[in-house]
Amino acid sequence: MNTLVYIYILQSVDGSYHTGCCDELAIVLAKYDKYHQLLVGTEIKPPVKLVHQQKFKTEQEARLIENEIRRWTKKQKQFLINNDWPEISKLAKKFIY
Repeated sequence: MNTLVYIYILQSVDGSYHTGCCDELAIVLAKYDKYHQLLVGTEIKPPVKLVHQQKFKTEQEARLIENEIRRWTKKQKQFLINNDWPEISKLAKKFIY
């Protein structure tokens, strides 16, 4: 059986992003929801909203992309979330020496 692997970006209530990788996205989201319920009313602001997901055929592919996205700026992640590939390309060209 060939299982798909997902990379995902979650957005916290404070606007920050969390990037991860998994094969069961629904389970990960349920865990974050439960975590959020336990921390309501505290200073900690856990991820609460799925803003991006991509499917991959292998974990190796997914981990490669996940690690790349983790190095991106918040602005680059926002362009990815908005599916704005021309802007991502422009930013990438600025960082090539």
